[in-house]
Amino acid sequence: MADHEQTRRRALLAEIRRTGGAWTSGMAWQFYRNQQLAPCRSTARLDLAYWTRRGHLVRRGRDDARTYTLTPTEGGNQ
Repeated sequence: MADHEQTRRRALLAEIRRTGGAWTSGMAWQFYRNQQLAPCRSTARLDLAYWTRRGHLVRRGRDDARTYTLTPTEGGNQ
């Protein structure tokens, strides 16, 4: 895995931990654009799914209104 990819993913998870709440792919993409970490929304979607598979985030909602929150062990609310 590229070092840039891991740095980008870790930055996103750190920001979600810092701010909490429900995150959308659009919010993650905005964070990436502000930090100049990724140029496209699909990268944000893939990275949110990455952290979900690893147990740090919980996916909620329909496909067209999906949000991600921290798992309870990460400090999120159920």
